[in-house]
Amino acid sequence: MRKSHDSRRCSRVARLAILLITAILAVSIVACDGSESYELSISSSSGGTVTSPGEAVFTYDAGIVVELVATPHDGYEFDAWIGDTDDIADANCASTNVTMNGNYAITAIFREQGEEGGGGGVNPIQP
Repeated sequence: MRKSHDSRRCSRVARLAILLITAILAVSIVACDGSESYELSISSSSGGTVTSPGEAVFTYDAGIVVELVATPHDGYEFDAWIGDTDDIADANCASTNVTMNGNYAITAIFREQGEEGGGGGVNPIQP
């Protein structure tokens, strides 16, 4: 009788262990789905606004392509995107996109119409 009692106890312990392992694995899968997310901080200089996605801090999953649209106010024109621009398709175009491969802080720079451009007031060296 003693042997039967020990065997049932071992069976219950084994079932409990399997249940606990299954629960831990399920929680791990839900908590860690493998996707990373990054922050995109968007702002603008005076003379315009960023109309897409807006001006704020946004969170996106890794690899997402985010449309960027800068809209100048009357009397201004878009100059360039500055900041973390390595993953922007075209930092000199008001309508472009950025692929989220990290955290980025990006600013749209505007200039008064007729002013010399240069990416936010940085004038290139003339030969």
